[in-house]
Amino acid sequence: MSEYRNLKGKKIKFLTTDLSNEQAEGQIFYSDTDNDFKTSVSSSAWSAGANVLVARYNSGIGGTQTAAFLAGGATPDDSVTDNTYEYNGSGWAVGGNLAGADRLTTGSGTLTAGLVAGGWTGSANSADSEEYNGTAWTEGNNLNTARRYSGHFGIQTAAVLCAGETGVVAATEEYNGTSWSNGNDVNTPKGHIGGSGTLTAGLKCGGAPTSAATEEYDGTNWTSVNNMNTARRADSLFGLQTASIVAGGYTTTQVANVEEYNGTTWSEIADISAASYYGSGTGSTTAGLYCQGLPSNTRTEEFHVTVNTITAAAWASGGNLNNARRAGGAGSVGTQTTGLVFGGEPITGETEEYDGASWTTGGALNTSRRSIGACGTQTAGLASAGNTAAGNSPTANSEEYNGTSWTEGNNVNSARHYNSSAGLQTAAVTFGGTPSPFVRSENYDGTSYTTGNALNDRHDNVAGCGTQTAGIAVGSGPSAPAFSTAVEEYSGTSWTAVNSTPVGVGYAGIAGTQTSLILQAGAQAQPSLYNTTALGYDGTNWFTQPSIATGRFDLKGSGGTATAAYIAGGAASPGNTNATEEFTGETTSLNLKTLTDS
Repeated sequence: MSEYRNLKGKKIKFLTTDLSNEQAEGQIFYSDTDNDFKTSVSSSAWSAGANVLVARYNSGIGGTQTAAFLAGGATPDDSVTDNTYEYNGSGWAVGGNLAGADRLTTGSGTLTAGLVAGGWTGSANSADSEEYNGTAWTEGNNLNTARRYSGHFGIQTAAVLCAGETGVVAATEEYNGTSWSNGNDVNTPKGHIGGSGTLTAGLKCGGAPTSAATEEYDGTNWTSVNNMNTARRADSLFGLQTASIVAGGYTTTQVANVEEYNGTTWSEIADISAASYYGSGTGSTTAGLYCQGLPSNTRTEEFHVTVNTITAAAWASGGNLNNARRAGGAGSVGTQTTGLVFGGEPITGETEEYDGASWTTGGALNTSRRSIGACGTQTAGLASAGNTAAGNSPTANSEEYNGTSWTEGNNVNSARHYNSSAGLQTAAVTFGGTPSPFVRSENYDGTSYTTGNALNDRHDNVAGCGTQTAGIAVGSGPSAPAFSTAVEEYSGTSWTAVNSTPVGVGYAGIAGTQTSLILQAGAQAQPSLYNTTALGYDGTNWFTQPSIATGRFDLKGSGGTATAAYIAGGAASPGNTNATEEFTGETTSLNLKTLTDS
């Protein structure tokens, strides 16, 4: 019998631990831990990504799974939009608005060299086309035939738009980076078709009325090939002529089924998580992206073919607080397994400690209060200022926690509440808050508070985290119903305005550092107080993160890191909640199979 070494030219590795994620598919090894032979196995699956900021459908899309744009489309009330969002593989950020009239549209190209063409202005079909450089859209030359619901594929300097509705048209147009020229007609003229591939190797499929027709394009002519298995409106086709995926669509109702084309035939593969149509898809058959659509949703789903098992970032239920409360101090206190919440409304001095599973009662504050600036750790916490009554009774009181009891310290210089803090018990900064002037900042050295440079913008009801020399203040004032998008970073000496949040934020929870954080829920604008939005920040850009389960605001009870955070309590409908949620960032692990004797 031949040995593996003779067949493959290499020995089977003997390992005391499993392979790392970087190892190649099919690598066989012997596990000393499990006393068995194992190998890494590739699999395909959809996983949840971070939600798009605003629900819409029929948006133009282009790029890859880790660098995509989503432009235009229609909102749930059928209003057309010119907004653009950008995806970085983790979440969606705000991009540059389309230059022309708002529209439904189709897209192609890349994040830094994108193209949209055609669509609907809200009153008429559009011939408009625009180019994207990753920052701003520029008007290009118009299509020869105005239309919507077309197939669109290629790159910014070599693209194809085919078929579509203005009535129903069969016309094909090619773009050379400057102008559109007419090509040969498709064989099956339809609207609501999908398009993928390149100018010289394209693919179209589906359509309305419901069709399974598939055609290939060689840069000159269209050729009819094997039909899809499920006839449908197929707006979300992506990939290459020899390797494409169509996701969701509409038959007589929305569907969740997905098919893959290999250049000859269509095969059913894993469904998306929920039936959807008029969604947008981009990427490849090994790293695809599908988002939004109808029924109205903000979902993002990623398709992977990989040797890794990908567990998407998500919020999960944790142990409940013993007593429901809002505006309890936590700020950036502790970790997901060593959390701390103190004070809150109804006015209380109660302290609770979290071990990652359950909350236990700790020593009470000496001065009961809510809306406290909080920072430090579970065994070395700091409570700065706050409000001692349900009304407007701000205090200058400051206390330190040693893991068992609170001790009075020197007061802050200016009484306030709804301030925030960052840092440690011996090196902290507390900032913002109300009453006016809202821009106060004070440094704490473990003994006393010293007035520092003021914030540039008003920050009451502020969220903050980080350290005394690298802090961040997010959102709040002016006041409801319009909360601020202002963000400032602290150097230990001065505050600098940086990129704003994509939505106004107040009363939010926060966890992490100045360069890596997650912002949880909070109020955006009345009546959207009990919202579930979560945003990430990487030190430069804001992007969406998976939403929390329980809509709430007044989230002083939060802490941890950008990939392992917790939130506890808050104001929820119909009253304060004791719910705790834990966030875990995306993780990957090698998909291993044990090889057994047959």
